[in-house]
Formats: sequence, structure tokens, C-alpha cells
Amino acid sequence: MTKNTLLLALALCSTLAQADIIPIVQSSTYIATARYNGASVSYAESRNSNGPLWGVAYSVIQTQAGIENALNAAIAQKAASTGATFLKGTLTGDPTVTITPQANGTTLINLSGLSYAANTRFSGRQWGVISYDCINNLTLRNFAITAQYGTQSGQMLNDTVGASAEVSSNTECDSNLSWVLPFVGDYIIGRITSQLDAGFAAGIRGSLAKVKDDLLFNRDANYLSGLNRLVPADKVVTLPNGSSFALGQYLQSNLAYLIGNSQLTLKLGKGVQVKPQYGGAENTTIETGNVLDLNLSSPAFSFGVGLVEQAEVEWYWVCSWTNRAKQCSPNF
Repeated sequence: MTKNTLLLALALCSTLAQADIIPIVQSSTYIATARYNGASVSYAESRNSNGPLWGVAYSVIQTQAGIENALNAAIAQKAASTGATFLKGTLTGDPTVTITPQANGTTLINLSGLSYAANTRFSGRQWGVISYDCINNLTLRNFAITAQYGTQSGQMLNDTVGASAEVSSNTECDSNLSWVLPFVGDYIIGRITSQLDAGFAAGIRGSLAKVKDDLLFNRDANYLSGLNRLVPADKVVTLPNGSSFALGQYLQSNLAYLIGNSQLTLKLGKGVQVKPQYGGAENTTIETGNVLDLNLSSPAFSFGVGLVEQAEVEWYWVCSWTNRAKQCSPNF
């Protein structure tokens, strides 16, 4: 190998190492697996069909977006009241929802497993002399919200919304003037932990109500609740002893009893999540992401159902996914 050939090979290898790949989802399928008494039955539908499983997945994903939007709106309102500017808020984590009937005819609903981070800018002048530009970083770890609703009606009860979190806050300024605004962090922390104002409470309550209604109470034009969507009436489980159990029909026939007397645990996911990657080669992969796992237990009956999204993803070469204007040769 000549010196020039070696240099060319090294240059091409360098280009390959720097090449990025971006994902494009070619097709996506929702797969549900219902579990009962040691047996299971699975069924699937295309995401493009906009069928019952898609409806459940859409509701789950929108619920998490709704919680984030409610928190953002609450923090933005509090920031504005201090003359600050809300920059960004992000909700992370895969939440768990537990629904537990109470002896007084109400049901307790709890959502946990979330964290939230928000950034707020404070800028101006102090004493008309010193200018400042500060960013407050607020973090709520292990954020949880609870409420109660009527077992029969599904109506959320007033003044039952509560929230808890491990709260931390720090303020960073563009100079050594952070001492000028020592109250910023404490003010935000104090307001969010001790005073759930009307907008904050309403937003959270609306998010909890959406989980409850989409999966239990609200029905579509075909009179299907979320449970009916997850396990249609025609689904039959073949038990280990060879007998059959009409799981879907049982759920549909006993829906009112199950809603009022069952403890439910729902783990919410986001489905398939793919992002551009640094380095790599063009290829095709099958990606899987959890959407929902539901377990129901009542004095008379228990079952579970999981919902996942499975997608075929094509990965395409780009010179740089962070700088699309960058030019380099894809001909390795």
C-alpha cells in the first residue's frame, strides 16, 4: 500500500467514524397480551389503523404530556408574578398509577414515579445600580399526586388533590451577584410546596381525571371503555388445563362491578422512542417500547394486560445530525 493510499484509507475511516444515523419509523404495530390464571392471549393492530389499541396508547401518551403542560403553566404563572420569565419545563420518568376503592364509596387515585425540572430567568437592576441576569433551576424529584373520585359516578371530588415531591432549587447568575437575589429559590420552593393555587390544582386534577376516564369511565360511540379497548369481547384465553375462558366477554359483562371494586395498578410508558445516534451505519432494526401494563385485582377476579409498540425503523446516514449543513462524503 502506497503512502497516498494509506492516507486516503485513514481519511475514509475518519469520515465513517464521524458519520451519524437518523431513524425513520417505516411501520408500527401495537401488541396487547392479556394474562389470566397462568395463561395469555396476544393480538395486534397496525398503528395506522387508528383502532382500539391505538386509542389506548394515544390516551396514555397524552396523559403524560398533559401533566407536563399543567406543571409548566403553573410554574410560568408563578414566575410571571415575580417579574421573571419561564424558559422550559421537562417531565421525566415512567409513572405508575394506582387506583384503590375506599370503604366510604370513594376511590383513591395516586400517580407517582415522575420527576420535573424547570428553568426560569430573572433579570433586571437592583437598587437602580447593579444589573443581573440569573437562571433559577427548580427540580421536583419523586413527584406524586393524589385525589379521590366517586366510585359510581367517576366524579372527581373537590379539595382532594394533593402533591408531594423532593424539591431543590438553585440560582445561577452571570456574575458574582447571586447574593443580590437570595429570595428567588426560596420563594419558588415555598409557593409550590405550600400553596397549590387554583390553576396548579386544576391542571393536575385534569390530568388524573384523564387517566381515570380514558381507562375506566368514558366510552366511545361503540360503548367501549379503556378496558374494553384493551381486551375486546371476542378474546378467549386457553387455560393450562385445556379449558377456555371468555376473558373479553367477562370484562364487558362485569365492567361496573370491576370499576367499583377493583384495585388497579397501571405502569405507563411512551412506546417506541428512537433518537439520532452519533456514529453507525445504515441498517434496519425492530424496536420495542412499553406503552402500558395494567393489573386488576378484585375479590372475585384478577387479570393483567400489557401493551407494547413494535416498530420497524430504517436508519439513514447523515454527515452530522446536529449540523445538517455539514458536508462530507457518504461513499465509504
